[in-house]
Amino acid sequence: MEKVFEGSKAFLNIPVGIARDKELLKKPKTILLMGEIISMLNVTGEFFMSNKKISERLQVSTRTVNDYLDILEKKKLIIREKIVSDENNEIIGRKIHAGATLVKYISLGWGSTLHEGSEADFTPLVKPTSHKKNRDNRTTNRTVNNSSSRKKEEDPEREKIYKEFFFIARINDKRKNQTTRPSLDEIKQMRKLLYECDVSTLQVTKDKFKERMEWDMVGKPFAYLLKLLRDGLANDQNYESWG
Repeated sequence: MEKVFEGSKAFLNIPVGIARDKELLKKPKTILLMGEIISMLNVTGEFFMSNKKISERLQVSTRTVNDYLDILEKKKLIIREKIVSDENNEIIGRKIHAGATLVKYISLGWGSTLHEGSEADFTPLVKPTSHKKNRDNRTTNRTVNNSSSRKKEEDPEREKIYKEFFFIARINDKRKNQTTRPSLDEIKQMRKLLYECDVSTLQVTKDKFKERMEWDMVGKPFAYLLKLLRDGLANDQNYESWG
């Protein structure tokens, strides 16, 4: 019998941006709750622990737990989804997914001010450096400048393609009656590959991805997209090695 994941046993995953949030520090158990949520999200992709179970772990009332969840949702760290019975449309529970702000903290690392938005349309906190073209206009400078003294710039063309990836991945959502969401790890990999692949490779990948999604309902669209991106990057690197 498969065991149900009930939360982390050894460590809680808490991004530094959450641990140092001035508003959350006024109610520090909201930070511990985020640690529980992220720990489960990393394993299952969603958080389904009941408010009663949470209240036992944090040693607070279930009403206080609900207040904490309200705070976290208001800050866009989480998204709560009601579970409705197919028989009578009654609410029988809830699941929690990663909110836009949480996705930014985890996938983009250190940063300061965040703007509002979904995981599909946010501005990077640590922006990759601009890319230089070589003599055949195919290779790019993939080195990210870590110096805080130099301004880092994002590539609008790559960011546009990134948004289009999310739109394509969700083409069949209405037919499947669900919302396709990438895992936090998938988002991190996508962001990395977005600035490692040539722009021309990203365009070709986008076309292949769209064609496949239009004629076949891929079970895990973002996993399939990552495979396409890795294959594209391998081709880029092979081309460069031959010069």
